[in-house]
Amino acid sequence: MQPRARKTLWWGTLTLTSAALISRGLGLIYRILLARFLGSEGLGQFQMVFPFYVTLVTLAVAGTPVAVSQIVAEDRAPAGRVLRIATLIVLTISVPLMVLTLAGARPLATLLYHDATFAPFLAALAPALIAVAFSSVLRGYFIGLQEMEYPALSQVAEQLVRVAILFTLINVVGERLLVDNPPLIAVLLIPLGEGVSLAVLLLGYRRWRPAQTPEPPQPFSLAPAILRLSIPVTLSRLLGSLIGVIEASLIPLRLEMSGMSRAAALSYFGQLTGMALPLILFPTALTVSLSTNLIPAIAEATSRGHHEQAHRDIVDSVRATALLTVPVTFVLLTLGLPLDDLFFHAHVSPAVFVPLVLGGFFLYFDIAFAGILRGLGRTDLPLWNDLFASLIEIALIWVLASRPGRGPEGIAIAISVGFALSGLFNLYHVVRLTHVKIPWLRVFGKPVVAALPIWLMTPLWQRWLAFHHANHLVTLITSLGVAALLYFAGLRVTGTRLSRLL
Repeated sequence: MQPRARKTLWWGTLTLTSAALISRGLGLIYRILLARFLGSEGLGQFQMVFPFYVTLVTLAVAGTPVAVSQIVAEDRAPAGRVLRIATLIVLTISVPLMVLTLAGARPLATLLYHDATFAPFLAALAPALIAVAFSSVLRGYFIGLQEMEYPALSQVAEQLVRVAILFTLINVVGERLLVDNPPLIAVLLIPLGEGVSLAVLLLGYRRWRPAQTPEPPQPFSLAPAILRLSIPVTLSRLLGSLIGVIEASLIPLRLEMSGMSRAAALSYFGQLTGMALPLILFPTALTVSLSTNLIPAIAEATSRGHHEQAHRDIVDSVRATALLTVPVTFVLLTLGLPLDDLFFHAHVSPAVFVPLVLGGFFLYFDIAFAGILRGLGRTDLPLWNDLFASLIEIALIWVLASRPGRGPEGIAIAISVGFALSGLFNLYHVVRLTHVKIPWLRVFGKPVVAALPIWLMTPLWQRWLAFHHANHLVTLITSLGVAALLYFAGLRVTGTRLSRLL
């Protein structure tokens, strides 16, 4: 069946964003159920194993959806041939990784965790790599067609199945569940969820199967092209993992040198990575979806020489990002700390939280700019830009974190500078490669004017409720509602249609 007319960039973004928000909500429920099912010790074991699985998946398939989506969008080769070559590549990597993990589960467990009892967990994870391999290729195919429903549905179905099984085990089976190793059941839910995700994508593939076309006399060299596009993305994500490992080791060490105790340094790191940053990173649900959709949209426009359309997509993506992230930033500046306390019972200092919010503002745009560069075929540039920014961030952490009494604030500033530099580096290359002229006053003018009342009026609303002894939860919920009403009213006053926001 021939694909229907391709949907707009914005419909795909809305589809993936909705799925991302639903998936994140289900993920939160899943984490709560996991804690109940496993207990603190079992949850700790699960959390120790999961990063190893993420590393395996990154090595196997991280850049494949990007490469497949771009080649399919550009129509540079028959889609069926693209799928066959891409599947061969990911299986060539995934199958040996699976075999090595199965065969070496015991020595790996001893090496990584100094505990051979982790071996069954590693062996249980290995089969998921095959499902992930096929899913990555199909996901890239659908994104290239700009048919986002099935990737979105597979993402939600994967989480929903895990939540449903855990809920059943806890609330229906209950104590009748006789098992000596509950963490192993939790680990087995990972390949099960990946299998459900693959099944949904296969259903979609039956509907949007590519038409059979004769092979060209001189076929396009697909394997080098796919590898050229996917390897930088893989390296970029591996770089992110490596930076996370370095920071996890470096930050507590440098804080101890500033005079903090080991316990206080670890406590701060937990607040930073587990309480403050998750709230600031939540809006990336939109920008990641937008970035995913920009890759095929920009690739298709540039491959056909439609540079004006590419420029419109770039400008519209920046404006859409601003319309959402400007009010979110104002809300975080005014309500972020109380929300953080409500969700995580955290006690993060404003001197730490505010720099992170400002840095997060740059990060939201950075993700969109990286998607544009990948759509232009320059998947290497986000990698190098992230590397340079991360090296500067680590250097700043080394210098600022050891200052007596000012280490936590210095770390927050270093992370924010890293976010900002990565976004500015990617923006520079977008402008240099496309010569697009972004009307910054139009991009930020109306959102800032519309969001400014949030900063001015929300504190007054909170003081009024506090004077009337309102409940803390009621105060926060109504404050968020007031902020939303103020922003929508501001958009209306500035002449921005709500349909434009959507």
